[in-house]
Order: sequence, then structure tokens, then C-alpha cells
Amino acid sequence: MKKRSNPRLASPSANNAERNSTTFLYVLLTIACAAFLATGFFFAARQHFAAMDLGMKNSTLRKQVEEMEAQKRQLVLAREIVRSPAEMKRIAANKGFRQREATIAPVAVLANAPNKPLVERTAMTAPSSAGPKPVKAFLPIGTKPVSVSAESRTSRKNENLVALNKLR
Repeated sequence: MKKRSNPRLASPSANNAERNSTTFLYVLLTIACAAFLATGFFFAARQHFAAMDLGMKNSTLRKQVEEMEAQKRQLVLAREIVRSPAEMKRIAANKGFRQREATIAPVAVLANAPNKPLVERTAMTAPSSAGPKPVKAFLPIGTKPVSVSAESRTSRKNENLVALNKLR
């Protein structure tokens, strides 16, 4: 017959030491796992709140961009209005400038002339009593436009011809 080992015969103090060491390891391992899990939750919560903060900042910046684009549209519209000819005339009139008017001399259309076209070009001419040719521009009140006389134009042409002949 074989001899069986009876667990009841083993010493109880040896069993208690073995149980105490394994339970201590299990408790230590459980605490380490719980600490690791809690640390992970804290990091996840920190990232979550940082993402929420960035989302709020992003939405405020988007609102600012929309407001600035609306303001840009208003400024472009205001610039176009100010650049319009009618607005410029109004501003110039408020500043004291006036517009000189040119008169248009009508050209008679002859019905008997077959070689001439039905519509002829009209010329901008000044009234015969006025000295210099009127200029259509904004001038300050009380100033006269500077005109170049025909004599000075011909003398300049002659001077240019003389200079050209000297170069040859």
C-alpha cells in the first residue's frame, strides 16, 4: 500500500505564511492597477477639458472673423461710394471748388451736300468774348486756368527744329 500524505498532518503555520504572502501580493497588485486606472482617468479628463476650452476659443475666433469680414464689406462699399464721380463732385463743391462748363458749338448739317456725312463732329469752343479756352476741371474759386498761347507754341516748335538741325 502506498503512503498518502494527509494535509491535516501538515503544520498550520506553514500554510498561513504561504497564504499571507500571496494575499499581500494580490492586494499590492490590485492597488497598483487601481492607481494606474485612476491616473489614466485624470489624464483623459485633463485632455477633455483642454479640448473643450480650445473649442470655445475657436468659436469666439470664428465669430470675430465673421464680424471682421462684415466690416470689410462695409468699408469696401464705403470706399466705392466715396470714389464715385457724383460723390467726388459733391465733396469738391463742399470744399469750395467749382466746375467750369465748356460750351458746345452746334454744327449745321447741310442737306444739299451729298459727300458729307449726315452727322458731323462737334468741337469744344469757348464763347468769342472769353480769352483763354475753358478747361473742364475743378478749380478753386477765384483762380483762372493757365493757357498756352499760339505764339509760344510756334516758338517752341522752332526752337526744337533748330536744336534738331544742330545735332545733324
